[in-house]
Amino acid sequence: MPYYDYSCVNCGDFRLLRPMKQRNRRAACPECAGVASRMILAPNLAVMHPNARKAATINEKSRHEPRVSTGHSCGSGCGCGTPVRKKRMKQTKLGTLQTGKATARPWMLGH
Repeated sequence: MPYYDYSCVNCGDFRLLRPMKQRNRRAACPECAGVASRMILAPNLAVMHPNARKAATINEKSRHEPRVSTGHSCGSGCGCGTPVRKKRMKQTKLGTLQTGKATARPWMLGH
């Protein structure tokens, strides 16, 4: 027999072990004996690999906009004391090109 979640208006949520035939019937609240209706909840399954779950969480948090870089915001040689990141340069037939990070868009996982 599985557990089912119910909600009482007066006492709050509770869980009952009931046969599947009785799953949609209203239940009596164990505190006040009032009528409680069944709640449908999403299952809390942890079947995903932890690294994939972390990546999905980061992806979900930044689905509207990417994370803001905390790198040096002033120009080079400003004298503020913050170390300046070295730019990556790539030599091509057309000349020298400035390249981005190896993972230019980490917020776009699975897109």
